[in-house]
Amino acid sequence: MTKKVHLMEANAIAYYLTSDALRGSNPEHTSQILQWVNYGSTDVYSAVASWVFPALSLVETTPQNLQRAKDDLRRIFGCLNEHLKPRTYLVGERLSLADVAVASDLLLAYQHVADEQFRKPFANVTRWFTTVVNQTHFKKVVGEVKLADKVAEFNAQAYAQFKKESEAAAKPAKQEKPKAEPKPKAEPKPKAEAKPKEEEEEDDLAASEEPKNDPFAAMPKGTFIMDEFKREYSNKDTLTVAIPYFWSKFDKECYSIWFCEYKYQDELTLTFMSSNLIGGMFQRIERLRKNAFGSMCVFGENNNNQIAGVWVWRGQELVFPMCPDWTTDYESYTWKKLNPDDENDKKLVNNFLLWEGELNGRKFNAGKIFK
Repeated sequence: MTKKVHLMEANAIAYYLTSDALRGSNPEHTSQILQWVNYGSTDVYSAVASWVFPALSLVETTPQNLQRAKDDLRRIFGCLNEHLKPRTYLVGERLSLADVAVASDLLLAYQHVADEQFRKPFANVTRWFTTVVNQTHFKKVVGEVKLADKVAEFNAQAYAQFKKESEAAAKPAKQEKPKAEPKPKAEPKPKAEAKPKEEEEEDDLAASEEPKNDPFAAMPKGTFIMDEFKREYSNKDTLTVAIPYFWSKFDKECYSIWFCEYKYQDELTLTFMSSNLIGGMFQRIERLRKNAFGSMCVFGENNNNQIAGVWVWRGQELVFPMCPDWTTDYESYTWKKLNPDDENDKKLVNNFLLWEGELNGRKFNAGKIFK
């Protein structure tokens, strides 16, 4: 009898179900395949969804966020195009799970927004994509793939109808109330067992220690409301609304601004790998989100890039040493406190919020926001 295996994540399920041939012929190829699979499910799919879902009138967005999604997808296509220039497949000389996974992540883009004009600069990607989606087993699942003739665009009326139908489907159907039956006589509830004294003491100790686990508990809150700024930055124009809001509300007595640069730039290769380093850092400092905001960017191109960022948080000192969970990545960066009254420092902050400009002669390439 076959042993049952319980898996949750799509990548893990795909890896488990795929054949040995698609998993890679050696440990090096297997590692590269997993790298591309993870890249597809995070960076690629996120950019695709951020453009396609509004285009199909499934969600609302702002012009700024839509433009950012388009730029993100173009950068991803550019990265793939460069990688596939001398290659037929993403890893090795034969089809692998990497190709199937990343092509699947790009499928909606090719079907709805990547029209001929968009595809034109990325001939290597389209050649590879059509090769993958025309594989027999791929076609059995998704059928014939038709590339977009024109870019789908948001339709307010269609979105309103979709939202109405979704809300209606989410409501439980009305059911007739069953006739009331005579209630049985309630039995006396047994008295709860008293906790042993040791357990009571442990509970009291845990309750008293909980506030101490928050490194920001003793700091003054100040007048700058981080959540409000994050909403302004996410939903409104960065240049005309979010940046003026930030500088008019920033409380320099209770908050500080920091600039960081990755120390080991000579070790950085492909830009998407540099971007993945940022994503990994964000995951490991999840508990910091409530009291911090960061814009981390990759500047330059493949095999000549650097990572840098601007951060805002409560307090006047580096926050990472305040919690053991946050110390994994910060020592890989140099940190400099910025002066909110200095015009050069303000310009630097603005560039990182706008995702534009240059750093050490390298142009902005990609960015991630911690909020």
